[in-house]
Amino acid sequence: MVGTKMASPIPVVVFSEECMKPGTTSWEKASKVIVQAFEDHGGFIVDHPNAPLDLHDSVFSVTEDLFDLSHETKIKNTNLKPSHGYIGKVPGTPLLEGMNIDGAEKLEECEKFTSLMWPSGNDHFCKTVHDYAKFMVEIEKVVFRMLCESYGVEKCYDPYIESCTYLLRFLKYKKPADNISANSVAHTDKSFLSYLHQNNIKGLEVRTKDGEWFTLEPSASTFMVMAGDACVAWSNGRIKPCYHRVAVREESQVRYSLGIFSYVLGMIETPEEFIDEAHPQQYKPFNHIDFLCYYDSSNDPIKAQSLIKSYCGVRAN
Repeated sequence: MVGTKMASPIPVVVFSEECMKPGTTSWEKASKVIVQAFEDHGGFIVDHPNAPLDLHDSVFSVTEDLFDLSHETKIKNTNLKPSHGYIGKVPGTPLLEGMNIDGAEKLEECEKFTSLMWPSGNDHFCKTVHDYAKFMVEIEKVVFRMLCESYGVEKCYDPYIESCTYLLRFLKYKKPADNISANSVAHTDKSFLSYLHQNNIKGLEVRTKDGEWFTLEPSASTFMVMAGDACVAWSNGRIKPCYHRVAVREESQVRYSLGIFSYVLGMIETPEEFIDEAHPQQYKPFNHIDFLCYYDSSNDPIKAQSLIKSYCGVRAN
C-alpha cells in the first residue's frame, strides 16, 4: 500500500510487508512515489506499521539516560571525522547537544561507545541502540534498492551497501528560554541518505519544492528520509538535496531526536546511466569523507547551503 496523506505535501509511503518485497506491485508503486519525492523535495516520509513500538520507546528512553551523564563523560565521545563525536555549544544553536556512534550497525562499535560512557557496563543501552541501527539499515537497503531499480543502475546496489557505514546521532534540544532559540539554520546534510526520527515533541520542518515549510508530526512509526549532498552528486543532480531545520516552539519541553546518516567509505562516482547529452556530467568523482572535511573547514558564507557543487562540480567551459 502506498499512501500520500492529504495534509502532507511530502509523500508518505507505507512500508507494509508487501511493499518491502522486490518485484511486487506495491514495491513498484512505492518506488515511483519515492523517486518522484526525491526529485521534487529531496525526501519522503516512511510510515512503517510494523516498526516495533517497544524499540521506539526503549531507544528514546536510553537516549535520555545518555544525556543525563556528566559533561565530563559525554565529551569522551571523540572522533577525528567532523561532527562524528560530541556536539555541544553549536554557534547559533546554543540549546542543541549531540552524541554520535560511528559505525552503529556494528555491535563492536556500540560496545566501545557503551563502555566509554558506562565503564561498569550497560547491556540494555548497547543492545537497544544496536537493534535500532540494524532496523534502520534494513530500511536503507529497501530505499536504495528502489532507487537503483528505478534508475536502471542495479549494479550500484551491492558496492554501495558494502562500502557504507552508518552514523547514529542522538540529539537533545533543551527547553527554549527567553531570547534563546532552540531553532537550527535551514541546511542540507552531507551524508548520502539521512533518516530522522523524533520523539513526541515536534520540531522537524522540511522545505517543499514550492519553498514552503512543512512541519512533521511525530509518530513512533514514521521517519523522514532525506537525500544528502553526496546522493545529489551520485545522481548527477537528478535527486534534490533536502533542506530542513528544527524549530522547537513548545517552550516547556525538551525534544529528543535520532538520526541515522549513511556515509560511503571511499569514492563516489556518478553512474554513466545518469549522463547523456541532455544531462551532461555535473560532478567529478569524490571521496565522501574528504567532502565532509572540506565542509567542516569551509568559511563559505552560505555554508548551510549545499556545498557539493563548489567541492566537486564540473565547471562549464
